[in-house]
Amino acid sequence: MVSIFKRGNKLYLQFIVDGKKRQKSTGLTDTPANRKLLKKEVIPAFEAKLVTGEYNKPKAKPFEYYGDIWLRSKENLKSYMEWHNIYLHQLLPVFGKKKIDAISRGEIKEFVDKKLQVVSPKRVRTLINCIKAIFDIAIDYEHISTNPAVAIKLPRHTPIEMMPFSKEEVETLLNNADGWFKNYLAVAFYTGARHGEIIALQWSDIDFHNLTININKRIKKGKVDTPKTKSSIRKVPILKPLLPYLQDQFQLCQEAKSMSVFFNPHTNRPFLDTKKLAQFWKPLLEKCGFEYRRFYNTRHTFVTQMIRAGVPILDISQTVGHKSIDETIRTYAKYMPQEHLKIDRNFDPFACNLADSSAGDTVISR
Repeated sequence: MVSIFKRGNKLYLQFIVDGKKRQKSTGLTDTPANRKLLKKEVIPAFEAKLVTGEYNKPKAKPFEYYGDIWLRSKENLKSYMEWHNIYLHQLLPVFGKKKIDAISRGEIKEFVDKKLQVVSPKRVRTLINCIKAIFDIAIDYEHISTNPAVAIKLPRHTPIEMMPFSKEEVETLLNNADGWFKNYLAVAFYTGARHGEIIALQWSDIDFHNLTININKRIKKGKVDTPKTKSSIRKVPILKPLLPYLQDQFQLCQEAKSMSVFFNPHTNRPFLDTKKLAQFWKPLLEKCGFEYRRFYNTRHTFVTQMIRAGVPILDISQTVGHKSIDETIRTYAKYMPQEHLKIDRNFDPFACNLADSSAGDTVISR
């Protein structure tokens, strides 16, 4: 029940919320006309808000309030700077000062459509997921009840086509490369290691006695940190064809007094990121008469050649540091031999039970 009372020459409303008596100024002077207005229009509308709980509902704050909370939750992550840059440069300029409850699904959709014109679908998916997470925080605070970003359809992520090199193409690349870059390519092609892992290698990671390379770090954006996943921390074999390239690189590093296996020849210092390698990679492709292919195809080349050589998938998966054998199979399935086509055409699955077949029964012809 809402009642009217007078304080000075102003009219006030008195009501109860959560068992407590509250008072609210109407800003109106005490006149018969204003009292009539309050009774007929203001009080009924106000009582409706009290019944629905809308009156006592916490007021929504600007987008940046919840965004700052979201960003603080990322502070201890290695990827913090990436999230920081996304928030600071992509989201804040568009949504920062707007009240969270005033941002519509249409506004978010317009933002997404504009971004799709200038960045990849994968990047846009990341932006949408950030927006969703920030709206979820506002829901947790009970400042909004629904998340408008949830209904935004994520753009399809079209994976970049892998273009592994053939055996002959690898030979051409190695024959046309010089010095340290020839040795670098040999490591990339014969280990399948990621380029961030290769430029992070120290000579203490190379075991010439046991012929292994210890991969336990990477360099990304100028910083040394742990590899991409736990499974990326691994030891990989030094295959015999790779050995002379490593030995040659060791001599080059002794002359330069470098503890890093590979260093920038222009600065005699370790590489700060893999982007610098492009200035050596692109000219080499042109020299060999090859169309441009992403540098990452050195990794794809190693895996596909190992598959063709009949190396067990589990061994390949562990060598390249995949999370599981499933990841290897899913990524490289089309390069795997079609074993099912070797099934003996005389075999009848309804004529016998595989489990009861004798050891001499042959289902697969080799």
